[in-house]
Amino acid sequence: MKITTKTGDKGETSLFGGKRVSKASFFIGAVGELDELQALIGWCRVCVGEGNEGEVLARVIDDIYRMMSVVGFEMKCPANIRQIDEEDVEFLEKEMAKFEEIVGGLSKFIRPGITEKAARLHIARTVCRRVERGFVEGMKAGAGKMDEEMDCKMILKYLNRLSDLLFVLAYSFEKKENFGKIIS
Repeated sequence: MKITTKTGDKGETSLFGGKRVSKASFFIGAVGELDELQALIGWCRVCVGEGNEGEVLARVIDDIYRMMSVVGFEMKCPANIRQIDEEDVEFLEKEMAKFEEIVGGLSKFIRPGITEKAARLHIARTVCRRVERGFVEGMKAGAGKMDEEMDCKMILKYLNRLSDLLFVLAYSFEKKENFGKIIS
């Protein structure tokens, strides 16, 4: 397979199913934003290492790949891909609960950038929120009748939980490394 096909030189590209669309289409934009989020989470994973946090992020990277496949097929799940579902959201919730035990309650604002690990996770969190907002805009605009698609609703739910998990992970690294500088 060639990397450079030259078929996108005029502002069009193909969705995973082969349909040609503008590079400005919602679906291409959403796949690109998910790709950016996935790359950032990979960057975070390199920094946090192979422990439990790294395993959680590896699972998230795989889940985002599945989302990209669904979006790239115009919100239809390909036969060889498992849809994002409640089990995936529950995974995030369970992991978040584990890390919340580490950080305890939150009563003040957090200043991002106390540790490199936390800073990377905060960047991924903000990108995740942007991706989520893009999906909401797409739903309101009726992109691919997304408002009727279960995949989109589950992706939104997943992204919402993921941004919370990334926040808790970032805060846990700040606390673990005793750099939890908090501002009031």
